[in-house]
Amino acid sequence: MITQLFINSCILITFISVSYIFILNKNISPNTSLLLKVLVGAWSGLLGILLMLFSVPIVSHVIVDFRYLPILLSAIFGGLLAPVITSIIIGAFRVLYFGVSNASLIALIDAFILGIGFNILYSTKASRKAKWIYSIIYILIVTSISMIILIKNPSILFEILIVYSAAIVLVSYFIFKYLEYLSESVEFHEKLKSEATKDFLTGLNNVRQFKRDFNNFTHQMITKNEYLSLLFLDIDFFKNVNDTYGHNSGDIVLKELAIILKNTCRDFDIISRNGGEEFSVILLDCEASHAVKIAELIRKSVENNNFYISDTVNICVTISIGVTTYPDITQNVDNLIENADTALYEAKRTGRNKVCVYNLNPVKP
Repeated sequence: MITQLFINSCILITFISVSYIFILNKNISPNTSLLLKVLVGAWSGLLGILLMLFSVPIVSHVIVDFRYLPILLSAIFGGLLAPVITSIIIGAFRVLYFGVSNASLIALIDAFILGIGFNILYSTKASRKAKWIYSIIYILIVTSISMIILIKNPSILFEILIVYSAAIVLVSYFIFKYLEYLSESVEFHEKLKSEATKDFLTGLNNVRQFKRDFNNFTHQMITKNEYLSLLFLDIDFFKNVNDTYGHNSGDIVLKELAIILKNTCRDFDIISRNGGEEFSVILLDCEASHAVKIAELIRKSVENNNFYISDTVNICVTISIGVTTYPDITQNVDNLIENADTALYEAKRTGRNKVCVYNLNPVKP
């Protein structure tokens, strides 16, 4: 019996490990889409079937395994619908594969009772650890009652209750700890992915992601024969802000500027912090005249904004912007970055707080 239960536990751990590989890039939670909930329920039901195929035969038609733990797992990750689906799959397989008997019918009822119970438990506001403990106790109560009904031999019943209860407690404790470890691993993986592409302060794309997006979209625009505009912008006299009010105040200005850029640009434009007080905006399918209008809108929004660096102190800052567009301003798409930077330098050299277009006269604010 112990050997088969050990095999059951190995199947559980292996299945959970493989599942986490597939859901590593998925946001699996009780709030996921209906399709994902159905998939979680079906996947957990498949796990229950595998566990039953390696179950421990006790007496006539009575088998013991860890099939109810997948119902618990589906309640954790799939919300209300998933454990119902898992219960149906497990209960139906128990009857169809092992035949109709009192034991299989009671097992079918147990599956539904546990599925409903887990739904109720995981809808409460108790901690994750408390929910898990209550769920394991619930499994032990339900399965113990079923065994008492089905197993008439007291000595066999006592042995099964002791071994099965101990096995459930040990395996469930290990699974809980393992799930915590896997959850932390996924969070760490997501954090690394985010840090690799996002600026830690503003949440905008970092310079690495900017270069990746720029290369991708330049090729797309050439293929589609569409416009591609690029804005480079820089906060005027930003060093004075840091020197006068401190770097924390400078960070506040940078974060507020990021918000202004998000609110001013179009939803599909690519906004990045390229470093320090320098930002960029890739304007997709945007001709030069429209790019200048967007740049002016950004400049005016920043100029008119009060940047609150404390509850009582606010400051005003301005920005300079360089604009270029492929193909009506810059004929070589590979020169867009250099030309936008040149236009930005021209804006700063000729007075700041203005928009300059590459190879054209500065646009007066």
